[in-house]
Formats: sequence, C-alpha cells, structure tokens
Amino acid sequence: MLLVTLFGCNSGPTGNETGTKAEETAVEAAVTCDPIVGEFRDLMADYESGLKSMIEAGEVDKARQEEWSAKAKDLNERIQARGERELGMKCWQEFNTISQAYAPRIAELGMKMAMIQMEKTGLDPAMMEQMKKAAGQ
Repeated sequence: MLLVTLFGCNSGPTGNETGTKAEETAVEAAVTCDPIVGEFRDLMADYESGLKSMIEAGEVDKARQEEWSAKAKDLNERIQARGERELGMKCWQEFNTISQAYAPRIAELGMKMAMIQMEKTGLDPAMMEQMKKAAGQ
C-alpha cells in the first residue's frame, strides 16, 4: 500500500488524531479553493468511506484500494508540483489540512484492512496479536 507516501508533504502532527473542528472546517472550506484541492478532498473522503465500508463488510477490494491510492498519489504530486506560490497560501494550507486530517485515518483503516487480509490467509495467531497491539486494538 502507498498510504504513507501519499501524504509526504505534511509538516503537521502525526498520530491517530481524528481531526479537530478547525480541521474539519478547513477541509470543507476547500470547496471554495482551487478545483484540484476540492478534488483531492473529495477523493480522500471517498477513500476513507470506502475503506470503512470494506471493513464493515469484512471484504477487501484490492483493485479499488489500488485505484484510490494511485489517484491520491497523482493528485498529491500534481498539487505539490504547483506548490504554494501557484495555488496561493489559502489553498496550500487547505491542502495540507486535508492531508493532515485524512492521512492518519486512512492509515489506520489501511492497517485494519491488512489485518482482515491476513486473517483470511491464515496468519499465525501470535503474529496477529502483535499486529492488533500495534494497531491499538
């Protein structure tokens, strides 16, 4: 999975924050920004929602995951290439806020998806317990 590399521009907090009200407001404000930032926000929301649905169903759609990951990587690279100067400070900050809000959540969901895949392939129970502890479950 390419989850970690998608959000390489982040200089903000890392960890398992679920997002503050300020982050959520900034994420929603991106709709008034450059369309590419809005496209990135929409993709991240779809990515998170889709992973949650897969987890709830206990089924992994690897092709869909790879599609989201590839799109996220492409958008991230295109936004990075334009940079703050071309996007403007407001849009650049909103892009970074979106990344900071979604990166930890998508990474956590990605870990849960990996555990579902490993359970289905018959991973060693001791290894599974170690992974659950690492994921905070």
